[in-house]
Amino acid sequence: MRFGVLGVIWSDWTDVDYERVAFARELGFGGIGAHLTVPASTISEAVAENVRACIEGNGLDFIQLWGPYPTIISPDEEVRRAGVAGAIDIVRLAARLGVPEAGVRPTSHNPRGDWWPHPENHSRASEDRLVRSLSQILEVAVAEGVKVVLEAHATSTLDSPARIRRVIERTDAGSVTINIDPVNFVRDLPTAYDSTAMIEEYFDVCGEYCGTVQVKDVYLEDRFVVHISETIPGTGMLDIDTVLRRTQALGPDMYAVVEHLPVSQIGLAVRHLRERAAALGIEVR
Repeated sequence: MRFGVLGVIWSDWTDVDYERVAFARELGFGGIGAHLTVPASTISEAVAENVRACIEGNGLDFIQLWGPYPTIISPDEEVRRAGVAGAIDIVRLAARLGVPEAGVRPTSHNPRGDWWPHPENHSRASEDRLVRSLSQILEVAVAEGVKVVLEAHATSTLDSPARIRRVIERTDAGSVTINIDPVNFVRDLPTAYDSTAMIEEYFDVCGEYCGTVQVKDVYLEDRFVVHISETIPGTGMLDIDTVLRRTQALGPDMYAVVEHLPVSQIGLAVRHLRERAAALGIEVR
């Protein structure tokens, strides 16, 4: 198993330098992903090459590339096509930089954010539009030699392991992977209190299509009505041991990725994960 990190590079990339990326290397990460906060089509060759040089210069794998685009499940065909075009721009940038996976979010009908809830996210019509959009993105991704890696969440159209698998198999199972992120399916109190069965199901159903595993944790806030929030791995309620065991079982090169943390907390997260991996007898490469 290897440890990777997302969140160190999350900007328009003009602020990326060797020292920023060295932070990830110094913490012992083997790979790093990068987020864009601006459309991929706006990234100049010079800016892109600088990011690649900073990552390669620190001896890290450039594992994934993510960026913004309009919703790809909209019933408005003009909006949906614009979303597909934006995702394709991410694929093309990934290909230019030699990044093996371009991230695709299922997006949302909620205009306030890609991960915010909306009842129509869970409809069959939205799944069909997601499949159509992914198929169009994959036409370019396959030609460019880049895999599409999906992110999923209980609030999204990819709202269960079974649906994730179905969407992958409706598109191109050889070119689509999934970020297995168990925290995103902690949707109620019973699962928060005992997450093992949910984690096992997720890996059982989607493990063969896994691109990376994202390792986060959760806790329950003392607020009305129910508030389940993310926290530093190893400080919450999630069965991290099962996540690490199942990640290791996917192969020695599988990345367990830390994300959604302020830079000041990333070191604590990876320290906790290394301690648990050592206690479980898992070799971290």
